[in-house]
Amino acid sequence: MKLKNAIKFMALLFCILTTAQVLFVGAINMYMDNSMTMTMQDLLRFPLISFAAVLPTLIFVRNKAKNRSSRIETFLFPILHFTLTAGIVFGLLIYFGWMDASNAIIMVAFFLAIYVPAYAIQEIRDRKLAKRLNEKIDAFHNSENATRADEP
Repeated sequence: MKLKNAIKFMALLFCILTTAQVLFVGAINMYMDNSMTMTMQDLLRFPLISFAAVLPTLIFVRNKAKNRSSRIETFLFPILHFTLTAGIVFGLLIYFGWMDASNAIIMVAFFLAIYVPAYAIQEIRDRKLAKRLNEKIDAFHNSENATRADEP
């Protein structure tokens, strides 16, 4: 992934995460009929958590000199990304006092409900791009072979 594409994806994911957090907290408070008031400091923690959660995406940025990724990188980077993201998010939630033993299962389910689709969307996007690039390469090779076949 190029740095430009990673930053675009991070910005989109940041907006999605912040919105999802606000909606999640609002829905939980409405469901539990809780009239909890959040301070401005609490509200500013939502974007902080979202920004910290999208930072591990930068491990997927590749150097231009390196063409292909090894099998180890292909297997290791997603695991490293998941571990870093989960560690950062859950660490901040525990630090801010928003996650304890009583709501840990809900927080983990919410994290996975956002992480898995976001990762799947990025993988689908990457595969479509690879497919389009392969089609263009094949079309170029076919046209190159067709012009050479016409020569005497």
